[in-house]
Amino acid sequence: MNHALSLAIDKTSAVPIYFQLQRAIAGLIESGLLKPGDSLPSENELARQYSISTMTVRQAMGELVSGGYVHRERGRGTFISARRMGHSLDRMVGFSEDMQSRQLNPSSVMLLLETAPPPPDVIARIDLPPETSLLRLKRVRFANGDSVGIHDSYLYQVPVTLDDLRHTKSLYALLQQRGVSLTEAEDAIDAVSASPDEAALLHINPGDPMLRTTRFSWDQQGNFVEYVVALYRADLYQYRIRLRR
Repeated sequence: MNHALSLAIDKTSAVPIYFQLQRAIAGLIESGLLKPGDSLPSENELARQYSISTMTVRQAMGELVSGGYVHRERGRGTFISARRMGHSLDRMVGFSEDMQSRQLNPSSVMLLLETAPPPPDVIARIDLPPETSLLRLKRVRFANGDSVGIHDSYLYQVPVTLDDLRHTKSLYALLQQRGVSLTEAEDAIDAVSASPDEAALLHINPGDPMLRTTRFSWDQQGNFVEYVVALYRADLYQYRIRLRR
């Protein structure tokens, strides 16, 4: 839905016009008058409506994109983004548990379920017997039907079938049912750009920013259980950590 915006822009004010435009649109989003998925008028339309330059509008839109308020879709326009989901780093939480705690419905689409050799990160970190095979499980993860990320998991000595995952959608819950409690993990987080294949799966543009987490997990006996590379849309996901001194 494209909204004709009614915004208060004061050209006599010392406040830059681009900032007024940015804050006015952000205010409509924060108040709920503009909702996720709503489209905005084009930069040219806004420039004509308020008799300002397209460069000024472009600067305001750039700030809104950087702030996670809106996103651009090539060939379609500019749309209101879903607000980012903050994820705390102070405890281990599975994706399904995390989404349910937010009153969101988690779901997945299976991309791969196969045996595979350990990836280089695992070979470098974990002392495994020669010729070890891991169970590789790759899924697109959704929250209320919206694609959020891609999980590429490798499990050691944990048999999981497609039928298992149909009945228990949470991998961590399934592991718990098998008597495997993940009690310790180590995450590494970095920023990456979406590849064309990843962008197609997540309905974003190639090159869009993503957050990548690489996790090793161990059970209560200190045995290695899981290695997972998770990619999340940076417009929807953010990590938070509380620091004390």
